[in-house]
Amino acid sequence: MTYDDPYGGRRYGRPVGGLVISQAELQRLEQLVEALNTRLEQALAKNQTLQAALEQQAKELHQAQQALTIRDEALHKQAEHQQQLEAELLFVRAALAEEQKKPELTAEIALWQQRYLTLQADVDNLRRRWEQRAQTESAEHRRQILADMLPLADHLDLALLHQPAGSEDLLRSFIGNLEATRRAFLETLRRYGVERIDPLHQPFDPTLHEALGQAFSASVPADHVLAVVQAGYGEGERLLRPARVLVSSGPEPQGE
Repeated sequence: MTYDDPYGGRRYGRPVGGLVISQAELQRLEQLVEALNTRLEQALAKNQTLQAALEQQAKELHQAQQALTIRDEALHKQAEHQQQLEAELLFVRAALAEEQKKPELTAEIALWQQRYLTLQADVDNLRRRWEQRAQTESAEHRRQILADMLPLADHLDLALLHQPAGSEDLLRSFIGNLEATRRAFLETLRRYGVERIDPLHQPFDPTLHEALGQAFSASVPADHVLAVVQAGYGEGERLLRPARVLVSSGPEPQGE
């Protein structure tokens, strides 16, 4: 179908809102709309995947808390058993005090005293072993849970790092939701004592950083972190995972 051009000649296409758009322009607009719809579907699918991972981590954390509750109940029962042993020790002590009043039973008193000391030592050793074992297992279990949660933070970082370019309101809203989810997750880690290690442009520290390679840089001094490939995390003085970084070699030497 043709339309008169006010400057002469004829144009092919169809009128849209009083304007004549050529067939090629119309095809480009349709391709652009189709591309935007595809990117939006991919972004929504990635969001669903991240939400499912977050729900799975929350479920595993709940299961771990239930396991810790069961362990606490077992420790409580052990404490009751310890109290019973201590009560028996008091009874033995009282019996020894009564026996010490009889000079003719000196040998038997010495035997009871030895049994009392042995039993008391066994109770003290048992208490120390259980306390140490409970602390060690609880700390190890906690670190394992926190370490299992770190990949979710990595996925959120990658999703924001490779976010599609665009100015659509729906896309900006989706990216804003991703950023809010990452902030909330990092705040949850901080409540459990986990701090993020992001040493960009800081001096390289082999106790906290894992060097993946070196590169020349005119703006970053030598032996400083040029880029952070993967953030690290620490719990107090313990390192859960080192930060993986690229280290600067300083400016590239100039040829003669």
